[in-house]
Amino acid sequence: MRDKHSTIPRFIRNNSRRAVSVLPSLTKISFFVAACYGIRTLLTEVRIREKELQSVRREFTFVEDALLQNEAKVDGAHTALFDLQTQFTKLLPGDHKHTVAKGEEFNGGALYEKIVNRQTAMKDRVNELQDTIADLNYMEAIEHFGSEAYKVQFNLKIESKIFSFVVEMAPLELMPHSVNYFMEMVKANVWDNSIFTHSSNHILLAELKDSEGNDKRDLFRAQGINQLSFPEYSDDYPHDKYTLGFGGRPGGPGFYINTQDNTAIHGPGGQSTYELHEEADPCFGKVIEGHGVVDWLQERSEQALIDANKGTTFTVIDSIRVIT
Repeated sequence: MRDKHSTIPRFIRNNSRRAVSVLPSLTKISFFVAACYGIRTLLTEVRIREKELQSVRREFTFVEDALLQNEAKVDGAHTALFDLQTQFTKLLPGDHKHTVAKGEEFNGGALYEKIVNRQTAMKDRVNELQDTIADLNYMEAIEHFGSEAYKVQFNLKIESKIFSFVVEMAPLELMPHSVNYFMEMVKANVWDNSIFTHSSNHILLAELKDSEGNDKRDLFRAQGINQLSFPEYSDDYPHDKYTLGFGGRPGGPGFYINTQDNTAIHGPGGQSTYELHEEADPCFGKVIEGHGVVDWLQERSEQALIDANKGTTFTVIDSIRVIT
């Protein structure tokens, strides 16, 4: 009986055997290729993850540094707040019972209310004292100068000639302290042989100097004339053109004549260089006769400002006298 393989040609049988023997090798190669591809893909993925991780690390480091800086700022803010609270409580007198320890709750609203109430009470006390001084000056002025409107005449010496203008004092009920203060100076003749300096384009300034340039403060002190007790002011008597005002705080004895409307400059809020900038220069009189003389003096001032080396830089106040 013939073998069943005897009918298959020999070359076919040989090729089949070779194919069968090659299959394991192909399988191994395919597995190797697949493994290599998988490894390469995995390495690529790892590199991508490493880059992402490095980016996260950098961001984490940045956030960590920012947190440290913010913690330092918060600590500094807490320290500053504690210092501010301590200073705040010192505005109250006594043993500072409202002072809090660092980290304790701070009732700023209640303390602020106490400080405001205290300041209001002190302001009321000051206003009462000012009203008392004003009343005393009112009565003294009535006693010394009568109850009629007060007028004084300025006599100026210019090139051996006398030029005059008349000033009427503010109503006594509006500016009693300032009016009485100035009238007492006129009565004592302390402004005789003083000067108006030509150094400004909006006022004529009367200085405590004589025509020789000597300081006259000792003369004023000898007459018991110092500064005003407070910077008296009335909204009903502003710094219009041709009005007179006291400079400084609380004001006087030096004064000036406004050669323009200086309400914004010398009125409330106009003197920002002073600690109490809401105050104002006292305005206590107004030129009612001789405006031309004042205008002429202002022209001399403007010329002096243009060329300080030519012309007179001051005008002599020969005298100031009370007139009826």
